[in-house]
Amino acid sequence: MKKIALLTTLSLTLMTSLMAAPNMQKGEGAKKLAQMAGEKSPFYRAKKEAFPKDYFMINQNLPFLVGVSLFHPQSDKLNLSKEQLDQLIKMKNTTVPVAAKVAKEIKSMESELAKAMLEEHKEPKTQYELVEKISKLRTDLTKAHLQCIYDIQDVLSPEQFETLLKLATMKPKAQKMAQKSVAVTPDSKGKELFTQKCISCHTLGKTQDMSTVVAPALNGVMRHLKMSYSDKTEAVTFIKDYVVNPSEAKAICMPQKIKRFGLMPSQKGNVTPEELETIANWMFDNYPQQGFKGMGRGLKKN
Repeated sequence: MKKIALLTTLSLTLMTSLMAAPNMQKGEGAKKLAQMAGEKSPFYRAKKEAFPKDYFMINQNLPFLVGVSLFHPQSDKLNLSKEQLDQLIKMKNTTVPVAAKVAKEIKSMESELAKAMLEEHKEPKTQYELVEKISKLRTDLTKAHLQCIYDIQDVLSPEQFETLLKLATMKPKAQKMAQKSVAVTPDSKGKELFTQKCISCHTLGKTQDMSTVVAPALNGVMRHLKMSYSDKTEAVTFIKDYVVNPSEAKAICMPQKIKRFGLMPSQKGNVTPEELETIANWMFDNYPQQGFKGMGRGLKKN
């Protein structure tokens, strides 16, 4: 019985890992950070430099929770709302560029210090001022880090924060295994791209605060679309065309929706044809969600 229970537990754990996914995939931002970091110092001991994290005063004993909440391979376990996800992305976009700039300055100073001591054989006391500058910048970064930890607790519920800490303390080996188990399928890529390109206007579900709604939710959009274009190929073609060349004559929503929200602005230049293809297929395959009935019955077309 114990063996059966153990096998069942292992199976459930594996299934959970396979279903888990990051809230965001690392993209151009990670590449920019790597370019900004430049080459490692010849005296750097670790195999891979963690930039800008390495240049905080406390870089091992305090987790970088914003990154964990967005990029951890199982971060979707947090079940973030759109508002929470937007807040975390804003936090990342606000703090990371500033931290990277300071970290670059610290790295340059540390290289200067190493050169003075190892190549130029300078007296230690001549470098004390430089050491103080490095210490000050590292301290400033860590103070900002503490503020991020504090702020993220205001964004998440206590239950979500508890889950986040469990993800943050996952051992590197287990995290790598979880990362390998999360395959980037066309479906997951479509959701990721929709989150990046579309969710700021078209929410996935009903929003409690209707004053913030700027466009119809995805359930409603796809309900009307499928009533006009039940064939997937035709629907995907329509989406790809309408997103970059919208017009009132093409619109498939009810007239009062255009009156309320206005005509969708063209997204030409904001999304590539390849990205649109992936997004449109994901939208058709997953929306409207089962059980969604919508509110109106009339359509501009049909």
